[in-house]
Amino acid sequence: MALEYMERKGCSMKFSSTYIRPVKWAFLSACLLSLIHVVSALAVPTLTASIINQGVLQGDIDAISRLSIAMMAASLVTLMGSLGAVYFSSHIASRVSLRMRQQLVQSLQDFSLSDFSKYGTGTLLMRATRDVEKIQSVLAEGINMILPMPLMILVGLGLTFYKSFEMGLIILSLMIMMVGLMIVIQKRALPIVMAVQQQLDKLTDLVRDHIIGMSVIRAFNRSRDEKAAEIRMFSDLSAKETKLARTYAIGLPSILIIFNMSPVVILWLGGYQIDSGQLQIGDIMAIIEYATLILMNLIMAVFVLLDVPEAVICYGRIQELLIHAEKRLASQETMSLPSDSEPLNKDEHEKSTAEASGKETPLLEFRHVTFRYDDAEEAALKDISFTLEAGETLAVMGDIGSGKSTLAKLILGLYPIESGDILFDGKSIFKQPIESIRAQIGYVPQKAYLFTGSIAMNLAYGKAQDSDASLSEGELTEAAVLAGAHEFISRFDDGYDHPLSQGGTNLSGGQRQRLAMARALVRKPRLLIFDDSFSALDGITEQQVRKAVAKEIRDGAEITRPSENKSPTGRAFISIEQKVSAARKADKILVINQGQAVGVGTHDELLARCPIYQQIVTSQEVAL
Repeated sequence: MALEYMERKGCSMKFSSTYIRPVKWAFLSACLLSLIHVVSALAVPTLTASIINQGVLQGDIDAISRLSIAMMAASLVTLMGSLGAVYFSSHIASRVSLRMRQQLVQSLQDFSLSDFSKYGTGTLLMRATRDVEKIQSVLAEGINMILPMPLMILVGLGLTFYKSFEMGLIILSLMIMMVGLMIVIQKRALPIVMAVQQQLDKLTDLVRDHIIGMSVIRAFNRSRDEKAAEIRMFSDLSAKETKLARTYAIGLPSILIIFNMSPVVILWLGGYQIDSGQLQIGDIMAIIEYATLILMNLIMAVFVLLDVPEAVICYGRIQELLIHAEKRLASQETMSLPSDSEPLNKDEHEKSTAEASGKETPLLEFRHVTFRYDDAEEAALKDISFTLEAGETLAVMGDIGSGKSTLAKLILGLYPIESGDILFDGKSIFKQPIESIRAQIGYVPQKAYLFTGSIAMNLAYGKAQDSDASLSEGELTEAAVLAGAHEFISRFDDGYDHPLSQGGTNLSGGQRQRLAMARALVRKPRLLIFDDSFSALDGITEQQVRKAVAKEIRDGAEITRPSENKSPTGRAFISIEQKVSAARKADKILVINQGQAVGVGTHDELLARCPIYQQIVTSQEVAL
């Protein structure tokens, strides 16, 4: 698959232009040093023949001394050329791998949330680490072989034919046998290599799930089952790797046998040619050294080329991610409203419904929004419309899976919509940089996630990205107090410098949730979105945080536009709720059922005319 990909897309040319061209001078230096290495290495056998034929056999001590000095010089040049080529090759490989990793990091940032689900964590980790490392190692070894191998083979073979046509044919025959074995090995190994890669992706995902979900595994007494699943996957991987090793174990010794046979065959045939006067002893020694250099370079090339198919697969896997990210980014840059929507380049279409009627522009407006997840048959949200004014609080209610969390993510521009429009301050979020929209929103996900580092670092994560000023201790404390987190933070000896493990697993669920709230409040957002964020809090803490947030919204609503030249500063709050007792305190409630908005209004209004809301209220009263 990867080889076909390479041929179809012309990735070899793209690889050269993208990765080799920026380091072309290092590449040329490596090639030049490799050329020097080849010339000097081939000079040694020629000098050996001269020392034996002109010096030893003739008894010429001066010739032996003179030619020995030349041989030492050639050997020294060979060493220096080899060391220089290795240095530049390693430099090129490290720069290429750095470039790939930079591209992958950027590409992953451009991925949509559905993309991460599509590829899986294990696959993405393997491509960003092991695949890049494989390409780096093959490059470091392969660049040294690009020029030396063909030159060493062609020039060495030519010198051999020059001294003895028969000897040249013997070495050529041995080379053909080795190349044939190499082709057979690669053909058998390639499918196994691809299977190993896929198995490693699956295994990485499984191990990650087991580590993260260990508490659940133990709580349900599934440790034995999960251990058995891991063992099965490890066994399957081991079987595939054993099959791959067996393939190499059969072919590689055969190649080494051919290499070890070469001096014997040369000496056997050379004996006859010496006896007939066609060759001298020095010529036979030179031919043996030529054969050694030729076949040794061919063997080294074999070992490198055996890794090439895997490297090609790795490169194809990496390019798949990069190309997908490019397409995703292009679609985002050109993202516009669906064709059935009204154009937005006219002033009347930039205005919201409320503004057109003479009222103040809503902070947020959904206009007939329909959204569908990738490859989903039914839309997750269908024809959703509502407005949210500055200073208002909106509670979103509905059954599990009705689309409440999806609605919150659409506001953040995490998914493209199918039709309709979403307006922020009267302007479509699809007609302005989404980063500028997100900078005005504080989002608390349903499941809080914290990063490895200190509490202060995690809270500071919420500050505006374009802000160079660091958050003061007072700003961090203020946000933590509002979220009810300052109390438990102050109990730590190191306070806000207290270290957090990955995901914040060294804190309770409620503590993590409060820190996530504080992180959102730090930036003083105009729109605050809580996705069922109070469920992890105890009753007292929940009431305290709700009162504090409500006060923040009220205080923000009192700040209106000082002039037309200044940005609006009014604030609003969206809370996805499960409890009617909490939702009824909101200015208005949006009820979603099976992806459709079935009612918008106050508690009393919905209780009077919305059957779905009536059912929700009744079910919770019965539960009480």
